[in-house]
Amino acid sequence: MKLHRMLKFLIMLTIFLLVGCATSREVAYLNSQIEDLQQEVESIRGKLSSEMQKDWADLETTVEDLQREIQIIKANIEEDREFIKRLADELQGLKTSAFQKGKEEGVTALPAHATLPKEKSTPLEEDMEGVYQRAYKTFKKNDYPLALRMFRGFLCKYPHSEYADNAQYWIGECYYLQEDYETAILEYEKVIKRYPKGDKVPSGLLKQGLAFLNLGDRTGAKILFKKVIKEYPHSPQAEIATKKLTGLN
Repeated sequence: MKLHRMLKFLIMLTIFLLVGCATSREVAYLNSQIEDLQQEVESIRGKLSSEMQKDWADLETTVEDLQREIQIIKANIEEDREFIKRLADELQGLKTSAFQKGKEEGVTALPAHATLPKEKSTPLEEDMEGVYQRAYKTFKKNDYPLALRMFRGFLCKYPHSEYADNAQYWIGECYYLQEDYETAILEYEKVIKRYPKGDKVPSGLLKQGLAFLNLGDRTGAKILFKKVIKEYPHSPQAEIATKKLTGLN
């Protein structure tokens, strides 16, 4: 109806201009119509602006949630990358050792079908890494109850290994992803207290804050987000904490 009215008005205006004989009364009428149309345009513009603001706010919230998930995925990828790097370094060490041994024995190259001699390592190292990787693969398959038992078994057997802080963190993740947020908070706390110099502490603090937030404790969440920002200001976890804190204020 509004478009029809505007079209009708424009037709009238054109006729008046063409004939060039508009009276003062007609001019006043046209001015009145112009003011009405301007008010309608402003009203429509206001409604569109309000709807766009709401849609934009919803979009920002969605983007923040996606960014948080991406950061968590990045942390998982980083751990996979570190493990692959260690394997690559070990393989390079085996190749170097085999080449050196070949030189000492007067062999310049290995046949194409030959296999490299396996460097001996202690049973403890092989078993420790194998146990951890089996638990981590189970976690990646979303079998959290089984992964939880495997990580706990790993910590009982190797409490002081280089993987200990990671194993404890994934225990917290097992509970978090099963929505047992209270237990998850306690398990993340063990990461922070037992391995204060480990690289999983920033993630542990952040996930504690998110767990409190899921429990409806906004005050507790704010305290932890601020702690992450203060103690690890240049970390990806601090970036996430800043965005979550902004949304809570």
